[in-house]
Amino acid sequence: MKRNRWLAPVLITSIVLSVMMNLFVVAPPKAEAASIGTITENDTIYQIMVDRFYDGDSSNNATGAAIRYGENSEEDFRYMKGGDWQGVINKLPYIANMGYTAIWISPVAEPQMTNRENNGTGKNTAYHGYNVKDPNAANPYFGTKEKLKELVDSAHALGIKVIIDVVPNHIGDYMLGTQAFYDIQGLQPAAPFNNPAWYHHNGDINWSLADGRYDQWAQDYLENHDLGGLDDIDFDVPAAKQAIFSSIKAWFDYTGADGARVDAAKLMKPTDIGELQNLLGVNTFGENFDGNAEFVSRWVGANKEWGMLDFPLFFSVLNSFAYGQSFESNIKSTLAQDSYYNGNANHMVTFIDNHDRNRFLTEAGGSVEKLQNALSFIFTVRGTPVVFQGTEQNKGNGNGQIMTGGIADTWNRWSMVKRDTNGNVLENYFNENTSTYKHVAKLNEIRKNNPALRTGTQREMWSAQNLYAFSRRIDSGTNVGQEVISVFSNASSGTQTVTIPLRSESTLTVGTVLINQLNTSDTVTVQAGGVTGKQITVSANANSAKIYSKTQPVVDTVAPTVPSNVTATVQNASSAQISWAASTDNVGVTGYEIYRNGVKVGTSATTSYTDSGLAGQTSYTYTVKAFDAAGNLSAFSAAALITTPAGNSVTIYYKQGYSTPYIHYRPAGGTWTTAPGVAIPAAEVSGYNKITINIGSATQLEACFNNGSGTWDSNGGSNYLFSTGTWTYTPTGNIQAGGPVSPTATPTVTPTATPTPTATPTVAPTATPTPTVAPTATPTATPTVAPTATPVPTATPAGNSVTIYYKNTSFTNSYIHYSVDGSGVWTTSPGQQLQASSYSGYKTATIQLGTAAGLTAAFNNGSGTWDNNGGSNYHLTAGTWSLVNGSLSSGVPQADSVTFRVTVPGTTPASGPVYLSGSFNSWNAADPAYQLTKGSDGVYSITLSLPAGTAVQYKVTRGSWTTVETSSSGAEIANRTLTPAGGAQTVNLTVQRWKDQ
Repeated sequence: MKRNRWLAPVLITSIVLSVMMNLFVVAPPKAEAASIGTITENDTIYQIMVDRFYDGDSSNNATGAAIRYGENSEEDFRYMKGGDWQGVINKLPYIANMGYTAIWISPVAEPQMTNRENNGTGKNTAYHGYNVKDPNAANPYFGTKEKLKELVDSAHALGIKVIIDVVPNHIGDYMLGTQAFYDIQGLQPAAPFNNPAWYHHNGDINWSLADGRYDQWAQDYLENHDLGGLDDIDFDVPAAKQAIFSSIKAWFDYTGADGARVDAAKLMKPTDIGELQNLLGVNTFGENFDGNAEFVSRWVGANKEWGMLDFPLFFSVLNSFAYGQSFESNIKSTLAQDSYYNGNANHMVTFIDNHDRNRFLTEAGGSVEKLQNALSFIFTVRGTPVVFQGTEQNKGNGNGQIMTGGIADTWNRWSMVKRDTNGNVLENYFNENTSTYKHVAKLNEIRKNNPALRTGTQREMWSAQNLYAFSRRIDSGTNVGQEVISVFSNASSGTQTVTIPLRSESTLTVGTVLINQLNTSDTVTVQAGGVTGKQITVSANANSAKIYSKTQPVVDTVAPTVPSNVTATVQNASSAQISWAASTDNVGVTGYEIYRNGVKVGTSATTSYTDSGLAGQTSYTYTVKAFDAAGNLSAFSAAALITTPAGNSVTIYYKQGYSTPYIHYRPAGGTWTTAPGVAIPAAEVSGYNKITINIGSATQLEACFNNGSGTWDSNGGSNYLFSTGTWTYTPTGNIQAGGPVSPTATPTVTPTATPTPTATPTVAPTATPTPTVAPTATPTATPTVAPTATPVPTATPAGNSVTIYYKNTSFTNSYIHYSVDGSGVWTTSPGQQLQASSYSGYKTATIQLGTAAGLTAAFNNGSGTWDNNGGSNYHLTAGTWSLVNGSLSSGVPQADSVTFRVTVPGTTPASGPVYLSGSFNSWNAADPAYQLTKGSDGVYSITLSLPAGTAVQYKVTRGSWTTVETSSSGAEIANRTLTPAGGAQTVNLTVQRWKDQ
């Protein structure tokens, strides 16, 4: 089914600009997008490698040799796969349902497609984004600059912060070795970064000279050499430093992103990155691929970075949790060095793997228990946890391959949607029901409910070969005394039971019951005794964790959000595929209920469902509800409509005197139904019943009819034979092709052009009660005369009818209370309930008029609140109408938009230009995207997509604030304001005078 793109629900974030000077605008400064709050230790981060995440827009995919969809060989992983920013937008609910508060995305700038091997046509380098061609341009394979901002806005709307991976140390590989010039024709970065004087020319880093050295010579050496051929920017050249820093700042100013991960921080002076952080105005954390805590700590603190990726702890986590090595010689010894961070240990970004390392599950030999144990550790130990995309899907490296040596960058970087070499989808790794997805959601919930796990002080409680325990306690301020005790076992088998003394700093009292947040049926009680006078006894199974606190589990009473983007696609005459965008929930969505024509037909744990057993040539409406583990159920989604093709099926209209007719049948040569067969439902045509039967590979349907109680119509014992298609049976036994027909000429098909009202239908009815109060009159009979001839059946009722699409943002349910012209009879209050439609936010109903020309109506919410056109009701003639928050227009709903028609003074220069400037474009007085077009009538106009209910302020200018519109006296006028009603709206306005005239 073709869908209008504007119908997809859009997440909207509004940025409010306060420019107050007696309500007058005075040349406001350029506005910058706003962060929702920079990254802190209160966050948990989901790392996204954009190209390997989800392909939301195939139109921006690379082509030819640059892209390989298959992932069969190691070389396959070096090519683009099609992931983009739209794909991240599409999957934000999947991330939100795990409870993450931030995402870290790949570098956003335009990349170098290939390195300089083979005369500049060597290995593909574009997919990861760390080889930059133009720092000021967006990666065209990920989307536009505007799409990136949409991603940030969409994430912000879900309360998710966005961290952009930035690359200040270098750009791509353009100059060879120590050469200070571009030797390959056409192979150079975009201006102004194509200036060889901006770079070091000392050749590549020789790691054998620098590894393990932490003196000043080694640091200078790293800062002044190239990383793997990537041209190293010389920060001692002020213009170069300013250019790269300004390019990075521009991305944050435009998008409002909330944090930065700094690539290759090890190769830059800590104070240089500190300068960048101060310029950006958001927290940053950098990459120093080294296990020496003292060395890594040099980048953390005042005038340096907020935090660093915790490589020292990573190596210990890998050893203790993946390989079962001693906690004492790994975890204990690493955490003992936290003093190096000078109080910033909670800013260290902890991880168990990432895009540069083997997948933890592969390192752990495929043990999901070890994986979940390690995740539990990084979510509870001091620091800010980050998890690499796909970890939640219980999948290690591709093909089970493990990589050795330096940076791991092939088998670990598989796509979240697996495809064959032709791009056909083989497997989707967005399953919200894997054990680790649910485990991560639980860990995020535990961390959210226990502030000590975010900001508490880390204190060791127990350390042994295979058992480690620590406390996180808030020592001052808000939540002082809140404490969590975590216990970990990495034993390969058995159960360890130990009595652990509480820390002397603990204020937990004897008798306090502590609840294991991972299993609330597991509790321990603080007992008297031990070296501190208080202790707990804990039993831990192999490769398991306990997270104890006083926190009671939160009772979930919040329903998931309504599923959006519901689509239904016909697969064949008897089957349809229904899909939708994932809902979000405060804990997590468990599954979905699928409804066909308002009746529940199944459930799904994923965001798709196949409905089989449909009839051919039949219209169906599908809606979806989401539910969570507590059984909370969302409201219905908007409806998706389909009509199945004829297929190999037989449709029979049956007219007979039986009150409930049955059909007893078999596909010719097949098996008969069990007598009396299947009841035939009432048809949309009065006096007929109708059924559609799929006959599979047969060519005919053999049938007879009965009343369900032993009275048969079996064609004198010969039965009836029906070929595929539609047939009508009349009481004489006559069978004719097609649906029932009228003895008169077949009415013409309803014209596609709908009538346009000549005036706004606000005339009060002459003989109809105005339902300011629900009318008391009750119809004694159906307000249409029973037809004397059989009408023509169609999927949509034909003849004189009114189809109304109704949108009222204050009504949850909507009813139409109406009277057909000339009948003098109103429906019983509150009237007919309108049903969900395929147009987002609109409810719909189709009402037959018979011979009448129209109907008079009022609308209500079913509970006494009326929309009756200010007491005059609405009058609708035959055809299709849209009514949006009181605004009536002919035809189907149109996208929310406002057309501004501006009449300007005669003194306006003939060539213009004329602009709109307002809150929708950061008060840019000469924004080319908001330049109006002059019509042949001299009126300037522009149409903007402004969602219903979004209040805006604006003025008209000729391109500057010295030429802004004023009153006729030349005085500044107040900002014009508008809150669009919805649909297609027109605003006519007149400029009295320009400020400069």
